[in-house]
Amino acid sequence: MSQRRELLVALLAVLIGWIVLMSLVSRWQRSRAGQRVTIETPLVHYPGTESVEEQTEPNMEFRRYWFHLNEDYPSLSVFHFYRQKLEPDGWRMPGNNPPNWVRQQDKDTVRNVFHATWVNRTELFQLDLEMMSTAKVVKHEGGTQSEQRQPGLDVFVTQRRVLMPGLTYPPPESAPESKKGPAGPQIEVK
Repeated sequence: MSQRRELLVALLAVLIGWIVLMSLVSRWQRSRAGQRVTIETPLVHYPGTESVEEQTEPNMEFRRYWFHLNEDYPSLSVFHFYRQKLEPDGWRMPGNNPPNWVRQQDKDTVRNVFHATWVNRTELFQLDLEMMSTAKVVKHEGGTQSEQRQPGLDVFVTQRRVLMPGLTYPPPESAPESKKGPAGPQIEVK
């Protein structure tokens, strides 16, 4: 019985030692967390949108803003702006195909969506640009149809940490938020 008792005492000592060690390591990590410098890259804003409120999630390193641009479809000025700002800093577009406008049609609504994605030099961050132009399909007598396009473009800019560096996938083309339009405050940029 004494061997059994010695084994239990030794096991209990190891368990208590493990708990003390883990609590010390945990305390040390918490003290260093306040000193840690984030490596998050700044989110580049389109000119005139610097004061637009961002939707953020600091723990996931997610930042997003949106605005309404007073330019007509198929404007690419926002795309060219981001390309000129990001690519000299080492951001690149994954894949070989250049982004283009994609037409999506529901019953009586047509959406033209443009989506571009860049990843930074370290492949830790991804910036997604989505532009959307909406038109209503109007049916006329005789079976002809025409489109009444809403003026301007809705623009969404999202920067986030890449979940799996090296494997960057653009978000799906028909994201639910894209169909609804901006859900928050807007700024009109001329």
